[in-house]
Amino acid sequence: MALSFQRQIEAFAKKANMSVEKTIRGTSIKLFSAVILSSPVDTGRFRANWQVSGATPAGGTVDAEDESGSATVSAMTARINGERVNMEFTLANNLPYAYALEYGYSQQAPQGMVRINVARFQRILDEQARINR
Repeated sequence: MALSFQRQIEAFAKKANMSVEKTIRGTSIKLFSAVILSSPVDTGRFRANWQVSGATPAGGTVDAEDESGSATVSAMTARINGERVNMEFTLANNLPYAYALEYGYSQQAPQGMVRINVARFQRILDEQARINR
């Protein structure tokens, strides 16, 4: 009598891969949303210039304003959820004053946007891993 666990192993591997993929996407969306929404707002140009890409950061700037951040978060979410192959995501803001805003220039975000949210990364990752088991 021969036992074959091939189908069970394949089903397990598929479920595990889907779980990892959902965790990566969910973590990226949650972390990037937090960065975008914690960005200081004057005209909304800074928030609108957060751009998501694959492993290589996006170049250039966006000629738009998004005071609430909702359009930028929606575009970022659509890009991450629409990506079929790449599981590496980068968030970049190429405005010349982005560095100054991150390092205390803004009274709205004196601790920056990226640093305070990256400090929460492990908690966000753990939360997403629990959700996607």
